[in-house]
Amino acid sequence: MSTATRLDHSILPTYFDARNGGYSMNGGEASNASTDEHRVARQLQQLVLDPPERYVGQQGPEATDSPTPTQVNTPGGTAAATWDFLSNAAQMFGRPAEISEVTQADMARGIDVQGYRWSGCEPQRRMYMEYRREVYPQYQGVPHDVQTVRKQARCVDNTHEYFRLRYSVTGDKSRCKVSHFQLRDLVWATSSYDVFYWHADGVQQWDPWRRRHTSVLARSALPDAFRLSALCVDAGVVFAGDYQGRICAKSLWGEGSVAEARLGADMVTHATPTGRGISVARNSGRVDLVNVERMEAAESALFEWPVNCTAEAASGAFGCVVGDSLQALVVDPRQGLAAVAPLQGHLDHAFTCAISPDERLVATGSQDSSVRVYDVRWPRVPVAVLCGYLGAMRHVRFSSCGGFLLAAEPADYVHVYETGLFERAQDVEFMGEVAGAAFSPDANCLFVAISDAVHENALAEYTRIVPADDSTYWL
Repeated sequence: MSTATRLDHSILPTYFDARNGGYSMNGGEASNASTDEHRVARQLQQLVLDPPERYVGQQGPEATDSPTPTQVNTPGGTAAATWDFLSNAAQMFGRPAEISEVTQADMARGIDVQGYRWSGCEPQRRMYMEYRREVYPQYQGVPHDVQTVRKQARCVDNTHEYFRLRYSVTGDKSRCKVSHFQLRDLVWATSSYDVFYWHADGVQQWDPWRRRHTSVLARSALPDAFRLSALCVDAGVVFAGDYQGRICAKSLWGEGSVAEARLGADMVTHATPTGRGISVARNSGRVDLVNVERMEAAESALFEWPVNCTAEAASGAFGCVVGDSLQALVVDPRQGLAAVAPLQGHLDHAFTCAISPDERLVATGSQDSSVRVYDVRWPRVPVAVLCGYLGAMRHVRFSSCGGFLLAAEPADYVHVYETGLFERAQDVEFMGEVAGAAFSPDANCLFVAISDAVHENALAEYTRIVPADDSTYWL
């Protein structure tokens, strides 16, 4: 992973245009805005216009290995800290979480997934979310114009609902720890009852039905100075990779010891199960196939750029590799990950990829704020370009039924797209950093981990809604 450039959007607009609800903070008042809404708007504006010296010494969100950014300032403006504004805006609202466990009945009473009550304050919440969209820091490995990407994006109807919240739990016990701001594949689900995530105390197992947390790989059992950067669970074994090129494995059954494989001295950026072992991507550009029985690299391939993520088709016929390059690669696992075809179109480095269960589609997510979906039968151009709201797309995953594609932004939004024409979607919205998201193996549940230094942490379970017309319901 290369050093990124942070675009500082500290020079915020002093008005809300028509698409943001018609609220004006630039002179007059919009006709459809209430007095309370204008009061909140003015308070938000005052926070933005405060001098940056006022916030010296305050801490932003947790991102322990964020690069030292190069700030790009708008002409004529001040370099106010983006996250200082968000912190103060959150403090202005003064809304601590009201409850620690949220159900569908609580949602009907105006409480959101993180336990905040917003009934009667919907306009303030909407305005706060709009400002988060405007000021969230964007990191670019390769400088580019985000609007160029958005012009290529498909128009998507995001008003649909495929998954509905069933249960969420908040608090420190539910905090999925993000060690690196660019690596967000930290949640794995092996069933509707077994969700694994990285916690300050080690790898935890969450059962949303029994409502309990269980430690499956304690921090004390891991090697010294172990800082997790990759996580996966397969066949009753949990695998954890760290910044020093180590992979640790432990069985979920019994009290067995932790096995360790040292692959190198560079960071493990991603780990994923394959039919031949565990594919481990590293920052040096090397991809190792780890033999689980021997806990050693059975095969290895080297790429010209740091590799951030790999995916392999269930049949093993082909795979996908993405990293610090403007093109992803379709590779042949049977030929030592030899390149078969490039996937072009991204304007920045990619950090995530996934292959559909029918092995027809490949999805890649990049820091250029887009997910590009390719048909492997004709990979020259993407069949769909999908854009988010905040910035980089940090995590993508297909459901086991093949009917949905999950795309997680770094914060606030997880998008669920229908894979038929990629014209309909659901936006799962909250406030805070996304640590990871995953479908259950039966595709009936969606799990999201929210980890944030300002807002309440949460682990949330969304269950599949069966439509009245079940012709669009994939089993």
